[in-house]
Amino acid sequence: MAEENAPPPAGGEVETAKKKLRLKVTRVEENQPRMRRRIFARPPVAVPGAEARPPGTEEKRIGVGRSLQDLGKKAWQVARGWHRNVWIAIAAAIGCMALYGGWKEWRKTVVRVRVELNEVRLGDKPEVLVLYDFSERLAGLRRDYGRRLAPLRPQIREIERTLVLAKADAAGTAEKVRMVTEVLGHESSQAKQVYEDYRTSVSKLWLEEAGLLDQEFDDRRKAFLDEVEDRARSLGLFYHPEESEDLQQPEIAANEFRLALYRAPPSILLPEQFGWMDKRLRGWRDFEKDWNTRYKGLGTRAKQLRSPAATSLDQKKEQVEMQRQELNKFRGDAQVIQKEIQDYETRLKELRDREAQAKGPFEEDVNAIPEAFLCLRIPLDADAARVVVEGKVAQAAPGTLQIVIRGKREGQMAWVIRPLEPVAHKKTDLVFRDEDFQPISDWLEMD
Repeated sequence: MAEENAPPPAGGEVETAKKKLRLKVTRVEENQPRMRRRIFARPPVAVPGAEARPPGTEEKRIGVGRSLQDLGKKAWQVARGWHRNVWIAIAAAIGCMALYGGWKEWRKTVVRVRVELNEVRLGDKPEVLVLYDFSERLAGLRRDYGRRLAPLRPQIREIERTLVLAKADAAGTAEKVRMVTEVLGHESSQAKQVYEDYRTSVSKLWLEEAGLLDQEFDDRRKAFLDEVEDRARSLGLFYHPEESEDLQQPEIAANEFRLALYRAPPSILLPEQFGWMDKRLRGWRDFEKDWNTRYKGLGTRAKQLRSPAATSLDQKKEQVEMQRQELNKFRGDAQVIQKEIQDYETRLKELRDREAQAKGPFEEDVNAIPEAFLCLRIPLDADAARVVVEGKVAQAAPGTLQIVIRGKREGQMAWVIRPLEPVAHKKTDLVFRDEDFQPISDWLEMD
């Protein structure tokens, strides 16, 4: 007994302490079902010297699915014990609820919104907004921004009108420059011809035969001019022959006739009239060529009677100089008009920039309206949405709700706004297309 009650040696205590501090490591396997372990028997009393036995336990899998399955089984077991009349009552209740739901759905007041768009883009999250009446807010914004733009718009309109007139003047001046340039070339060539004609006109022989030739030339020229003038009058053209004797030439008359054709009534066939004029000019040029040939033939018989024609040549030179001065004047006017056009365009650009700056915050203010007047927000699914008249929509006074769809056309914000006018207990369809969307910036232009 003494040996049994004797204390253990010192080394034995150390070994026991070490055993108590030793941790037991249990392997954990992943993806294993959770188990609930329940002890249903007390562990037996440990007998010294005997091997310890574990307590009696029961293991059961646990989880959401298992719990629901157990509840379902229990409920089915309970329901199987119900009387037949209970099942009939349940079926009748379900049928009544289905009939009531169908009747209520049939009696609903619905506005079906559909969009058919090609140019307008509705963004990543298209939606239909049901807003309370915001016409007063929008009218106030238009008044405020209208006051800002009021000083600029009259100036812009005035400059635009002036710019149109200035461009018309520039076009008219350019046409004058072209016509005077043609006349100047004709006068220069005519001056040279006059010098050649009059160099051999001193002798009596020359004067007599030259006079006949000149008379023939004048008659043919007058006949040509009269024919052109009669033709223009018969066609009702805006034709004005030159009053100056020196400018009453077939070439100039032909040019005037052609210019008048460009302002002719639509009923006149231009190709036919141009062809008629070309044919007359060819006849005149053939005559002029033959006349010049005969005129120059007299020079061989009047070489010794030749006298200078300085006076006539000086007159032609003066006319050429006058035409050149007039041409320079028109060119100067064209430069001045072009400078005015550039100044007007610069001024117009400045006013446009100021107008855009004044209109800048308008879109931001308009985009803030839906949040302040929002009644209902419905997403557009497959380009369609259903507005059910219930809740806040049904409580609103008639005529105070509006349907708004926001989108973009050519990079500009565009809205469509329509009053919500449902028909009681019926389904109404609203279809919106590209032409129904109006850019926000145009609202400031509306009177």
